[in-house]
Amino acid sequence: MKKQIITLFLLMLIMPANATTFIGEVTKVGQQDSNRIIDSQTKQGVEFAKITIPQKNIQTYSDGNGNFELPPIVVKSPLIMNIEKEGYRPFSITINNNASLNSPMKIEIAKSEALDIAIDTEILHLGDNSFSKNSANASDFRLKSMGPSYSKDFIMTQSAKRATNYLIIGSIVGLDTQLAKSMGQNKIKTSAFSSPTEVYFNGNKIGEIKINGDGQRIKIPGSLIKADAKNQITIKTGENMGPTNHIDYDDIEIMNLSILTE
Repeated sequence: MKKQIITLFLLMLIMPANATTFIGEVTKVGQQDSNRIIDSQTKQGVEFAKITIPQKNIQTYSDGNGNFELPPIVVKSPLIMNIEKEGYRPFSITINNNASLNSPMKIEIAKSEALDIAIDTEILHLGDNSFSKNSANASDFRLKSMGPSYSKDFIMTQSAKRATNYLIIGSIVGLDTQLAKSMGQNKIKTSAFSSPTEVYFNGNKIGEIKINGDGQRIKIPGSLIKADAKNQITIKTGENMGPTNHIDYDDIEIMNLSILTE
């Protein structure tokens, strides 16, 4: 089968007050004769990697050669597939249709670095549990919302403060922003749309997320980092921008939040 390579598109728009908007989407995953997880450097199979599709309650592991099998799945809206392996960076990818999931895939994962911080590897549902059936990914929401925002504390070292750091959003689905709607990522027929998801570091807004996709990166300004002390990431989902007599939050799901240092 013809081999295809991951293509990652990132668009960066500069905003005031250290805020940056990143737009990212993984459009292709390498394909071969069987599903396989490989090391990004050695190109060898990674054994006993955990593969899950949380929205479908699917879980399996790769064998000694990195190969794995998935049951037949009907994809009605984008699903998040997650790969976990001790010693490797968390990885997730959005499956957009049956063809991409039910065809053999090759997925490369990278070994973790000393300064990497895995903030959360679980799937997170933000919002108010009130959404249209035509909202992006509405048919595959399985978790109850934890509320309109998520925060997590963690320690960053002096060495990390001296380096260049990025918040990585492994996968995000459910965004009903104007841009997501214009790209056909939801089926809402009215003019309604939501404001972007906002990202804060130690109380300072550092970016917005306007489109569903994978591997989105937001640079963390070094001046905001507290070395050898508690730091905090906060993610706030958007609000319905249409006329309403109450606040209507956009329901979204996020997986694999981490900080990577370059």
